[in-house]
Amino acid sequence: MWESLNLKDVVALARDPYPSIRQWARDTGKKVVGSTIADVPEEVIYAFDLLPVTIFGTHKPLKKAPSHLPDNACSLARSNLELALSYEGDLFSGFVLPQVCDTTQHLSDIWRINFPDKFVASFLAPRQADRPSARYWVKEEIERLIDSLGGWLGKKLDDGTLAASIALHNENKAILKELYEIKRNFPGTITNKQFFAMLKVSQQVDKAEFNKSLRTIKDGLKMKKGKNYTDVIMVGITCDPPEIFDIFDDLRINIVGDTLVTGSRYLQGAPAPNGDLIDILADRHFKRGFFSPIHDNVYKNFEEVKKLYKETKAKAVIYVHIEFCESQEYDLPDLKDMIKKEGIPMHVLDTEYQTTSLSHVLTRAQAFFESLKGGSL
Repeated sequence: MWESLNLKDVVALARDPYPSIRQWARDTGKKVVGSTIADVPEEVIYAFDLLPVTIFGTHKPLKKAPSHLPDNACSLARSNLELALSYEGDLFSGFVLPQVCDTTQHLSDIWRINFPDKFVASFLAPRQADRPSARYWVKEEIERLIDSLGGWLGKKLDDGTLAASIALHNENKAILKELYEIKRNFPGTITNKQFFAMLKVSQQVDKAEFNKSLRTIKDGLKMKKGKNYTDVIMVGITCDPPEIFDIFDDLRINIVGDTLVTGSRYLQGAPAPNGDLIDILADRHFKRGFFSPIHDNVYKNFEEVKKLYKETKAKAVIYVHIEFCESQEYDLPDLKDMIKKEGIPMHVLDTEYQTTSLSHVLTRAQAFFESLKGGSL
């Protein structure tokens, strides 16, 4: 199903993966478990012979979500709920929903009420990661998730199966890191849209199959340096709709680093599948980068961005702001102020999941990069 895809196939799949996931479920007879983004240990879900699918919202019209969440709720949360309520809910046998902010806490309750016949579990990540109890909390949550899935399926999880799942997921991340390195150094080889499509699809399909496609794609690349690219880093949680990457590609903007939950943060902290596996998965949680709803050091976001900016020798920072994301709106003013004091060019890109036109994004991006090439901002 997903073992012989080329880059064009992957881009199309990233736009709408659900028909192929449905076909996969019919062909294999396996259950599909959805989760919204943020730190759910997908290795655990996969080890139970389930397909973990990260839900990234929908670009289709909102029909039912507005009756459950107000208009000023995070557009990603509203879009995720809409996808389940109106479009793809019957595909999923269950859901594992992380609670990382007030909106996602309420969202999991709404989800549970609307899907009483499905498995619904919450994964409560600690919001204050610097507390002594935080690591204990994460380990307990992983063990609770294992017990919940085991009770639902009537089976136990053994270490060998979990270790194999961790190894498979690590392989996926290793290949994606290699592809990212190629993209950084040879931007004419892989576009922004192609690379982030590979990252997105990796979180929605069977990695045992998709890793084969990634290896074939990597081995078949012909390195092209390209000309007149401007290197930038991207900061935020996620970047959607995918047509935003078309704008960057048209402007010859090369994303050479990022802090996205759906980007580099997903690739961080690949745990070695030896020793106590639950301890290893818990430790991984604290090795990942900054995520807006979770805090241990109020300056961590700024320090990570500054370090990445210098390491990549980027020319600017692009911050992707999801409309009405309360966590981002709390963090963004301080980050902007600190970045400005450092003299680092920064552009805030406002996006909304039901955006019908990106003309405003294009106009502002063009103006920013023209100013950047012309001198001071």
